[in-house]
Amino acid sequence: MTRVALVSSEPVRERMAGIGLRYLELARRLPAAAGVEVTLLSPADEAATQKVLGDASAVRVRRFERGRLAELLAGMDGAVAQGQLANDVAIECPELPLTVDLYDPWLVENLHYRKVLGLDPYRNDHATWVLQMSHGDFFLCSSEEQRTFYLGFLAALGRVNPRSIDADPALASLIAPVPFGVPQQLPEHRPWLPEREAGERRLLFGGLYDWYDPWTLLEALPKLDDALTPGAAGWVLYLIANPNPDSTPQRLLGEVERHCRRLGWWGTRVRLLDWVPAERRYDLLRDVDLMVAPHRPSLETRLSLRTRFLDAAAAGTPSVTSAGGAMSGLLAEHGAGWVVPPGDPEALAAALAEALSDPAAVAARRRGAAELARRFAWERVLAPLADWCRRPRRDPSKDDFAYRPATVAPPDPIAFRLQRRARRFARRALGRLGAHGEGEG
Repeated sequence: MTRVALVSSEPVRERMAGIGLRYLELARRLPAAAGVEVTLLSPADEAATQKVLGDASAVRVRRFERGRLAELLAGMDGAVAQGQLANDVAIECPELPLTVDLYDPWLVENLHYRKVLGLDPYRNDHATWVLQMSHGDFFLCSSEEQRTFYLGFLAALGRVNPRSIDADPALASLIAPVPFGVPQQLPEHRPWLPEREAGERRLLFGGLYDWYDPWTLLEALPKLDDALTPGAAGWVLYLIANPNPDSTPQRLLGEVERHCRRLGWWGTRVRLLDWVPAERRYDLLRDVDLMVAPHRPSLETRLSLRTRFLDAAAAGTPSVTSAGGAMSGLLAEHGAGWVVPPGDPEALAAALAEALSDPAAVAARRRGAAELARRFAWERVLAPLADWCRRPRRDPSKDDFAYRPATVAPPDPIAFRLQRRARRFARRALGRLGAHGEGEG
């Protein structure tokens, strides 16, 4: 039987972000979809991964350890890897056929954190993409928009070349959309949130990242009060704290919290939830009335396929978002939600009012959401990856055409470097104080 390794850069455990969840689903589904044996590696403890994986006899679990990949992947016929850990596979197992999962365009995402993290992430991310796209044999993306974007990068590295075009003019064997999928049947609903007050309408934003636009929503929400039942509890907005705050800056969440505290909303009308265990995310979605997550126009918006809206469609939860990007186009195409102009609080308030007070409009969107969910059923979206896993193969053209240009970026401004040094000094000082205090206790 063909043996394939799945290497996730995010831990696969009970509470995990989108990439960990993606690799959990791939591990559960690829053995049946492709008829292969799977080994799942992530930075998480093996017991924690096995707990969420459950009884999957065709899946073995290993903890990722840098420098030991040749040993951990011995006997594998191919590997599927994501994020920075795809570098390790490329470097430590250079002859192993490799699928590089570019579902998450993290180079583009991290550009939004420059003011917090400086230029180091860009240097690292760009060099990483150069390494991975010059070395990988097959590439995954989330949408046709992403595919076109990545083909430009691949062409610049020599991967779109006369030999690859002769063998496959459409380049379907080089890069294919394999988005996040949804299950065709959800588990029985077990409420996650406490019982709601009479007349309470619940809105779920989810995690807050720098490319989202909570400000237009916060401006629109007071306008919503007039559309709801007088004297009722009114709306409540739920945000979710990221489980990996050390690697994902939470600047925007902090700004929103301070703003809502000034308004007297924090903890009452705007509430923060811990990250929901993976197995319970659909319970949370079925506990709320709307998924609402507007965004600002950006390259990240255009390239990302927002999984929260796919999960909402599977749960039958109507969605409201801003125009622009692949996901907004899908919601509009299928009539699966309300899509409003970005930065328009009046239009957003009108959409929210209709979504919370017009049962016929909600029923129509739910029918569209069901159609969208069928389009993204795991069994359907996995087909290109399942085909590669049955016959892992190297791209023979890369040895003659691929190359790796140097990554170039200017140094960070002196003021930023001094601030960064001061922050590091403060963290070390606090660490020493904490350690001293523990010794005394």
